[in-house]
Amino acid sequence: MERDGPPLMREWDLLQDRLVPPLLQVQKRRPATVWSVGQAADAIAVTVAVDQARGAAADRLRVFASGDPAGGATVTFALSDLRFIPRADRDACFSRRDRRWIPAPSITDRVVLSDPTGPVDLLTVRSSAHGAGDALEGGADRLRPGGQLLLIDPPDGPVPTLAGLRALDHDGRRCRVFRKPGPGTGAGPGTGRPVGDGPVGGGPLDDPGHLDTLSRRGEREHLVEGHLRLARALARRFAHHGEPLDDLEQVALLALVKASRRFDPDRNIAFATFATASILGELKRHFRDKTWMMRVPRSVQELYLSVKDAREELGHQLGAAPTVGQIASHLGVTEDAVLDAMEAGDSYWPASLDVRGSDDETGTDIPVVDRSFDRSLDVEHVRSLLPRLDPRERLILKRLYFDGWTQRQVAEEIGVSQMQVSRLLVRTIANLRSWAREG
Repeated sequence: MERDGPPLMREWDLLQDRLVPPLLQVQKRRPATVWSVGQAADAIAVTVAVDQARGAAADRLRVFASGDPAGGATVTFALSDLRFIPRADRDACFSRRDRRWIPAPSITDRVVLSDPTGPVDLLTVRSSAHGAGDALEGGADRLRPGGQLLLIDPPDGPVPTLAGLRALDHDGRRCRVFRKPGPGTGAGPGTGRPVGDGPVGGGPLDDPGHLDTLSRRGEREHLVEGHLRLARALARRFAHHGEPLDDLEQVALLALVKASRRFDPDRNIAFATFATASILGELKRHFRDKTWMMRVPRSVQELYLSVKDAREELGHQLGAAPTVGQIASHLGVTEDAVLDAMEAGDSYWPASLDVRGSDDETGTDIPVVDRSFDRSLDVEHVRSLLPRLDPRERLILKRLYFDGWTQRQVAEEIGVSQMQVSRLLVRTIANLRSWAREG
C-alpha cells in the first residue's frame, strides 16, 4: 500500500508514551473513540498500540478512518514499519504474507471506514490527506475536553496555531501533539450536555451489523477478485445480442461489486449463486433499459429474449426452424404473445429510412415533399410579374413585406391615408393572383 509519508506505526514510542495512556484512562469509564484522517494504516497503528498496552480488554476501542483517496481495503506493512514493535507483540497482531505483514482480523474488524458522528478522544491527521484542512480547523469541536490531536506530518514552518487547543511538544519549530483543555468532561458542540464520560450516541457503531469496516471491505474485495471469471463468462452469454462485449463485461463487473456489498455471509447461500442471479438480472436490465431504440414494456422485452433463446434451442432439437405454435408451447404462452414479442423485436434496432433493400427485395418508398423547391418557383414567378405594377404599388409591397414597415408609415411616405394604403395593397395582390393564374 502506497503512503504519503512514513506510517504512524514507526513511531511506536510516541504512541505508547503520549497517546495511549489517556485512552486507557478513558477506557476505564467508557469506550474510547479515535479518528484517523489520512490513512487506514494510522488507525491500525493506534489500535495495535492500545491492544498491546491493555490486551484483550481493548476490544471496546472505537476507531474511525477517513480521508484516504485510494480507498484500498488491504493494508500491508513492511518489516521496516514494524521493527519498532517487540517481536511477541508483532506476531500477536499481524500475519506474514508474501514478504508483507497483514493486520489480523481482530484489528481490522474495529477500523470503521467513515467519519465519526460524535466527539472523539484522539484525532490523528495527515496534513496532506483529503479533508485534513477541515479536520484541523474543527479539531477543537471534534475533540472531547482532555482529548488529543496528533499532526503526523506537520508542514515545515512555524508552529501551527489551532484554536482551542494547546501545544504539548515542540520539535524545533514543528509542533505535533495538541490537547484540548479540560478535565475530561464538558459540553459537546451544539448539544448543551456533558460528553466527557458519555457514549458516542447515534453513531454507526450503535449498529455493528452494518458497519463498513476495513475487514469487511477486504472480504468484499476478495469475493470480487475470486469471481471475475464468473462475471465475464456471464457477460459472454449475451455477446450475440448485438451489444459490444466490453460494455457487457463492464455491466457484469459492476453488478459483481454491488453483489459483494449486498451479500450476507450469515445466510445459507454461496456467494457464486447470489452473484450469478445479481449479474444476470443486471445484464437483462441493461438490455431492457439501455439498448432498445423504442420504449417497449418490460414483459414484452423479456418474452422477446425468451423467444430468441427458444428458437435456437428448438432449432437444434428439430433440425429446422420452429413454428410460432411450437415456440408458444415450449414457453407456455399464447401464439399471439409470441407474435407480439417478435414484432417488438423489430423495435430493438429500427431500420433507417435511408437503407435500401437487396435487389430481389421489394422496398417501401415513403414520399417526401420538398416545399422549399415549390417556394423558389413561386418567388421567381412573382418576380416576373412585378414590372407590370406601377411604381407606387411596387413601393408598397417592398415597404410592407421586405422592409417591415407598418401601413401608417407607408401612408406618411407616399402622402395618402392608411385606409388608402390598405385598399391599394388589396388591389395589388388581387392583380398578382390574377396574372399568376393566367400564366
